[in-house]
Amino acid sequence: MTPTPEHPTPGVPLRAKISIILAIVAAVLLVDLGTKEWAQRALPGQDTIHKLGDTIRIGYVENTGVFLSLGAALSPAVRFWLFVVGVAAVLATLLVLTLADHRFHLPEVIAVAAIVGGGVGNLVDRIVLDGSVRDFLNVGIGSLRTGIFNVADMAITFGGIALLLFPLFRRKTP
Repeated sequence: MTPTPEHPTPGVPLRAKISIILAIVAAVLLVDLGTKEWAQRALPGQDTIHKLGDTIRIGYVENTGVFLSLGAALSPAVRFWLFVVGVAAVLATLLVLTLADHRFHLPEVIAVAAIVGGGVGNLVDRIVLDGSVRDFLNVGIGSLRTGIFNVADMAITFGGIALLLFPLFRRKTP
């Protein structure tokens, strides 16, 4: 059958979606929590490490906020409700919608799995570290730099950008 707006091409079957999501979430968690554990053991009290002509900086911080420390000044209770409960609800909703929607193709499933894996990695930190997330990477050139981030943040960013860009590259059917 030729795909039409009324009958789009079916996406990834449910069992395959579950397997793909579990594998990617597990991989992201393994790398994220492993690098955070390394950073927490090796970097505190050390001078910032500068690599590739200061393009990459490696130094340990525990961030109570989110991106660029936004929300760090909020009370611990508000941060808990926003950054733990709220984020967990968003991740669960994203996961349920992805599993329920038969139109999700492999690229979208991979992107969602990256977001969920990164989100869970940061949630683990917030729960274990009483509201903080372990960050240790910073990239940039000169004064043009990112905030300090971790592998979970990279997975979330990759997944989010991918989900935004996929519709631009999808073939239009007449």
